[in-house]
Amino acid sequence: MSTYRLNPSGIGVIRDDGVCIPSDPENQDWCAYKGWLAAGGVLTSPTVDEVVQRFLPRLQEWLDGVARQKRYDSALSCISYEGCGEEEWEHDAAVMKAYRTRLWRWGYAQQTTLNTMSPSELAAITVEDVIAQAPKAVDSGWIVPEAGANPTA
Repeated sequence: MSTYRLNPSGIGVIRDDGVCIPSDPENQDWCAYKGWLAAGGVLTSPTVDEVVQRFLPRLQEWLDGVARQKRYDSALSCISYEGCGEEEWEHDAAVMKAYRTRLWRWGYAQQTTLNTMSPSELAAITVEDVIAQAPKAVDSGWIVPEAGANPTA
């Protein structure tokens, strides 16, 4: 008999053979899943890696947005100025690199918390929830010029 785990996206379930089953009452696989539940089946949690993979692209977009506050194309673009000889850009590169490291370390440290959560709790986590709890760029020394200020002056 198949087993199922909650899809980390929060939509549908994933059968043990890797097939994603949408929550559609007309879908035979969904009906089989509902029968499995009725017979006492218990959903397993998505793996922490699956949950992390759900957020990585959005967190990277957010990190790139932090870099764009100072007119860099992306976090990687900012970091690429390391060793360029321009004091302000080198400083920004060092701070962005430190912030990126701090952010990812924080994210991976959340594994303990994620491992204790139920499947429904894991599915309910949003990117906005994660960002609200994440370390802030300013705490790593990231300073954004005031509106209207010339960032290179």
